[in-house]
Amino acid sequence: MQLKDQAAIVTGGASGLGAATARRLAAQGARVAVCDLNAKLAESVAAEIGGVAVVCDVADAASAEAAIVTASKAHGPARVLVNCAGIGVAKRVIGRDGPMPLADFDRVIRVNLIGSFNMLRLATAEMSKLEPLETGERGVVISTASVAAYDGQIGQSAYSASKGGIVAMTLPNCASSRAIGRVIATLPPFEAE
Repeated sequence: MQLKDQAAIVTGGASGLGAATARRLAAQGARVAVCDLNAKLAESVAAEIGGVAVVCDVADAASAEAAIVTASKAHGPARVLVNCAGIGVAKRVIGRDGPMPLADFDRVIRVNLIGSFNMLRLATAEMSKLEPLETGERGVVISTASVAAYDGQIGQSAYSASKGGIVAMTLPNCASSRAIGRVIATLPPFEAE
């Protein structure tokens, strides 16, 4: 897909990999909505790239729906979604203070896995309404995984489970979307030289 003049949404776009992704998409000519819980940082990145800042809790259905609407009003319907929103906690299942609090595990799963699915389902629903481009696609979704999906370290059970879930849902989501012209992929970030 040619990115010039295409509307794009980047979750977790206010920092780290999300901010780098938002900058790269904007440099390629995309109109980027920087979605993040941190309004101040999202506004800073959006101002830098000529995008729009959208406050969004990806794990909350209403917040994500509102973010999709806000981004669409600013730039038109998104043909690109990049899921970078993510958190991690470094806690052993059983540590010096007893078992890992279930709330910590739940929070990571909600943001990383449920949040990615939530944004994917909403964005692809909107993409399915778009006319196909010359190349036949209506849009593309990239969700961020991690090597932790395959090779998690001590203290990464929640993070590894969330990223493993993203990897596991990619194939069925891709297969169900292919017929209507959407591409869904998962990218495990790696360090490039």
